[in-house]
Amino acid sequence: MRVSSHRASSHKLSSRRAKAAVATGGVVLATGLVAGGVALASGDDSTPKQASPVAAQNASAAAMPMFRLPFPCGQKWRGDTVASSAHTKYEIDWNQGPDLSNVDEGRTVVAAAAGKVIRSTHHVNQSGYGNHVVIQHSGGYQTWYAHMKYRSVKVGQTVKAGQKIGAVGHTSRPGNNITSHLHYELRKNGQYPPVAAYFDGKRFSYPAPRPGKTLTSHNCGGGGSTSTVEKICGSGFKQIDKHALGKAATIYLGYNKGNKQNCVITVKPKKGSKTAMSATLQVKGAKAKTDKGNFTWYAGPVKAGAGSKCVIWGGSVGKSSWKSKYSHCG
Repeated sequence: MRVSSHRASSHKLSSRRAKAAVATGGVVLATGLVAGGVALASGDDSTPKQASPVAAQNASAAAMPMFRLPFPCGQKWRGDTVASSAHTKYEIDWNQGPDLSNVDEGRTVVAAAAGKVIRSTHHVNQSGYGNHVVIQHSGGYQTWYAHMKYRSVKVGQTVKAGQKIGAVGHTSRPGNNITSHLHYELRKNGQYPPVAAYFDGKRFSYPAPRPGKTLTSHNCGGGGSTSTVEKICGSGFKQIDKHALGKAATIYLGYNKGNKQNCVITVKPKKGSKTAMSATLQVKGAKAKTDKGNFTWYAGPVKAGAGSKCVIWGGSVGKSSWKSKYSHCG
């Protein structure tokens, strides 16, 4: 739980003010707050909607898009969530550096899945969301990204998974002092409270009190066209991880859901003279497979069926080499 001045004042009015609002028949203007049984609509603070039923919190993941962590590929972030006056149980605060500090200020935030931006604004009312973006996805799902330092997208803009939409910050309503983090929510049909978040097809581990649950981002789409992994490994392969060998080359790990194969390639930034390079992939329980030689651009692709088994992946260029421990276990 973050300190009360950090979060409770962001998302909840004092009981005295809330009672006053209800007594006068008013609607409390905090996003997602409920006054007299009415919750605010996601796109307009002045238009109320009925609060979502409890059943919506248990919405099936089968109808969801494939949401990824809202951070660049390969980064590790900790998500914490607590059922308190500051949070509902499905809201997540993300930090990479020490909690309750500002070291994450300015770090890139990306779209968790493809969609259309329906809100990009700075709240000046009691919600405390500060600079925030809302993206509409298929299946009636929305992702909310709050307290950002700045926003990189506009309303009406179509974004791809992994496309930058802003940066981590600590913006809120005037007078509310908070520390840098990304506040993230998944909503269904624009209603509050949020539903349980999923990343890479898996439900987030609730509850996750401080310091939180650490996840690695596999949000590797980058918002571009055909990725390096798809170009070299083949159609259907998507990048799920990477490791840089300085500026000389990058090792990529790809996965194809269709045939359940992994693919490893070691790629130089551009074609050039021949260089000693390698790419290695080992599925747990099987022998390692390696492509090694002198190449002008890349080593590999090395492919193997892994399914839910852990893999070791790595590569080399010149005298630089790297190999992972067993990871990506399903």
